[in-house]
Amino acid sequence: MRLTGTESTGWEQTLDEYIKALQHHDYMEKRSTSARDPFLATGEYAIDNYVLKSYIGDKFDKYPKLETSVSLRAWEDVKSKGCESICGTRYDNIQKTWWSKFKERIILAAVGGAFLIGPMWIMVLLSGPFSSLICTTACVAGFGILISYYLEDGKDVLGSTAAYAAVLIVFVGTSSS
Repeated sequence: MRLTGTESTGWEQTLDEYIKALQHHDYMEKRSTSARDPFLATGEYAIDNYVLKSYIGDKFDKYPKLETSVSLRAWEDVKSKGCESICGTRYDNIQKTWWSKFKERIILAAVGGAFLIGPMWIMVLLSGPFSSLICTTACVAGFGILISYYLEDGKDVLGSTAAYAAVLIVFVGTSSS
């Protein structure tokens, strides 16, 4: 189109196939983190084992290097099997990813709680018009900078910062009267 000025034949079908492929990839990526990935065919489950054997058939006899082995269980150590893992097992990787995301959520909950409870304590303990203004301004600025690190879209940063400022202003209004 750019070079000839005309549309390529079949571009709509190609675009449709591309969109479907992306949707399928997203679905497979989402399911890969579940405990039972339907797109991972191993011999440890009866149905997977049946499917693999029906497709492979008698090729095991032709290739002596193809041998069945018991897969590692969650409680078994990779090194005790004489194997050296390149990047860990899928189960271990899922657990590590979940654990790191869990720690990040805990830290964000603690920081969010500190941003809400901290200014309220400061405003109550140091009651006065200037202490409330300074505390509110500093906390809203700090919150805005912190939330800018985690959010990508400017409107999300603006909305979050405005909502936080509104919460603090409501607290200042109720505590000063």
